[in-house]
Amino acid sequence: IHRGTPQYGEWVIACLDGAWPKLVGDRLAKVCRPVRFVRSELLVEILDNGWTEAVKSLKPILLKKLQTATSCEIKSISVAVRQQMITNT
Repeated sequence: IHRGTPQYGEWVIACLDGAWPKLVGDRLAKVCRPVRFVRSELLVEILDNGWTEAVKSLKPILLKKLQTATSCEIKSISVAVRQQMITNT
């Protein structure tokens, strides 16, 4: 898989996903996950809205760890809260 190909971002996410608990710690891995990698930016999805501020405050530390793990492929991190589907019952 080469940089710049459509599959490259998916490959980076698959690699990060497999190593995520080791990279960010078990506790944080339970509440967020990598979901998209485009143009050196990693999107991290927060699964629990209560963790939004905590994850945002950890961005500099996470970025440093992820840069080490990816040979500086990741230049920035953005975070988003997962949108939950609401159904009427």
